[in-house]
Amino acid sequence: MPNLAQFEEKLNQNIHPSLSAKEMAETIVIAALEAEYGKSFTLTKGFAKMVNALAEVLVTNPELRRQALGIASQYTKKNRDHQKSIIGKRT
Repeated sequence: MPNLAQFEEKLNQNIHPSLSAKEMAETIVIAALEAEYGKSFTLTKGFAKMVNALAEVLVTNPELRRQALGIASQYTKKNRDHQKSIIGKRT
C-alpha cells in the first residue's frame, strides 16, 4: 500500500465503537482505496456501489469478517486510549 500512514490516519479518524460491522467494513474499504488510489478516486461514478460490494464481502465471509473486525478493534482501542490520555491531561 503506497500510503500506509494515510490509511492508518483515516482509520484513526473514522473508526469508533458505535459503528455497525458493515459500517466498519465500509470505513476500512474507503480508507484502503483512498490510500491506494487517492481522494479523487472516491468521486468516480460507481464508487459507492464498489464500496458496498467490497464491504458486503468483508462482512459475509467469516475469515475476512474476523480480520476486518480485528483491525477495527485495534483502532477503536487505540482511539479510546488516546481519548483517555486527553481527558487525563485536562484534569
